[in-house]
Amino acid sequence: MRKNALTICGSTCVLGAFGVFLRWVQNQVCFDPETGLAVSGKVWPYLTVLWIVVAAAVLGAQCQRMKNRERTHRPETFAEAFVAERPAAAIAAVCCGVLMAAGSAVLFATVPSSERQQVLLRLLAGFGVLTGIAFPVQLRSTGEEPPPAGTAVAATVPIVLFAFWLVVSYKTHIVNPTISAYSVEILALSAATIAFYQVAGFAYARPKAIRAVFWCQFAAFLCLMTLADSRYTGEQIMLVAAAAMLLLQSWLVVSNIKPIEE
Repeated sequence: MRKNALTICGSTCVLGAFGVFLRWVQNQVCFDPETGLAVSGKVWPYLTVLWIVVAAAVLGAQCQRMKNRERTHRPETFAEAFVAERPAAAIAAVCCGVLMAAGSAVLFATVPSSERQQVLLRLLAGFGVLTGIAFPVQLRSTGEEPPPAGTAVAATVPIVLFAFWLVVSYKTHIVNPTISAYSVEILALSAATIAFYQVAGFAYARPKAIRAVFWCQFAAFLCLMTLADSRYTGEQIMLVAAAAMLLLQSWLVVSNIKPIEE
């Protein structure tokens, strides 16, 4: 099923690229540069929403096709879902973790003292570093059954990160009356929280392979799309790392959907 993994991950990247463009144009022409309020009569906000719906439909259709495929065995354990024949997956996991930790460090170092949410943002950076450490730990020795000790805890750390990030985002944007200015970020953080929750189901013996793949792909798309918004550089790096983590995990799950004959 590696062909399917390549197809769905490639689709997410293409959808994300067009999503970044649409969101960037929306940010350029749909908000007043002085007040930050939305400018009425523009079509771009509707195109952005439409593109999100299209992305969800395309990714959902691909996942449904995999679900309806006959005589295939979907992973039911952590070992089945994330085992990799080559060390490239482990190397990629380490790279994703390093990128997340690096983005978190940049965020911690660059938050100005005048920032109202300085404490929350630095706590967010701390959770990001923990996630950067936990992610490669989560995917180590994936061929073992049951998974190594600490795998379930490591799988939970990203959920905590994005749940806390939602709180930080809410506190940051609560004074902004223009919901469309930060709505994609809220959607991305919410979808990422759900995606990592679905992935953690393998570690907690509650696997939903196709559902996990969909949420990983959709969350990765939204994480890429929201890069067009303005935020701290460290947060941007963390979003790129999150998208890479989600794509890697869904790649492994789809690759390990095997024909029953095997």
